[in-house]
Amino acid sequence: MTIRILTEMRDFEKCVNLQRDTWGWADLDLLPARFLVVQHHIGGLLLGAFEGDRMIAFLNAIPGIRNGMPYWHSHMLAVAREYWNSGVGSELKIAQRDHARVRGIRLIEWTFDPLESKNAHINIEKLGVIIRRYYVNHYGQTTATLQQGLDSDRIIAEWWIDRTRTTLNRTSQDLRRVFIPADIQSLKNQSMASARDVQQRVREQFLKNIEADYYVAGFERSDEWSAYLFVSGASRVDQTD
Repeated sequence: MTIRILTEMRDFEKCVNLQRDTWGWADLDLLPARFLVVQHHIGGLLLGAFEGDRMIAFLNAIPGIRNGMPYWHSHMLAVAREYWNSGVGSELKIAQRDHARVRGIRLIEWTFDPLESKNAHINIEKLGVIIRRYYVNHYGQTTATLQQGLDSDRIIAEWWIDRTRTTLNRTSQDLRRVFIPADIQSLKNQSMASARDVQQRVREQFLKNIEADYYVAGFERSDEWSAYLFVSGASRVDQTD
């Protein structure tokens, strides 16, 4: 497998096709090739992973400014279905981090579904992100097959790539846990009503903890349930020096 920066229209068009194949989206939800052209020319990044001539995954990053500091919003990571759980997504994120360092970018952010345990584990435990924002029904209704039936709630991963996250004391009495199913898709197949109840509970607990100045600094997984680990001091986390 090779990973390289994408700059040509033929590769941008492959990204459009891969979005459709990965998530089953309708055309109205796809990032068009023209947008990827603009992103390339305004300081963003588009990386593709290839097996031979075939693109098997890509991710993109859009430049943004937060509190006067430039950062990348990593908007999309698409992996061909037969390469799910292969590790290619993590390899793309590490390559993205390396390119960010070269360009002087210190912060990369992205959204992800708080009910997807595998994504949470990779983002929090492997990459070391923190989470202190939760958006209710962030994208509205979506045509993505995996997202159907639930609101598009999202949490924001903050990846400060030039520093190590504070070590978490997992035995602290101040630690709070928010539990999610190990496999939300299986729960949806069994009972959509139960999945909606879980989403509502997780939403309320996240918002309550964030309001109380707690943030996510760890994640635990088990066969049946996983848990976000919240610690106090979200407003005191100094990530900008």
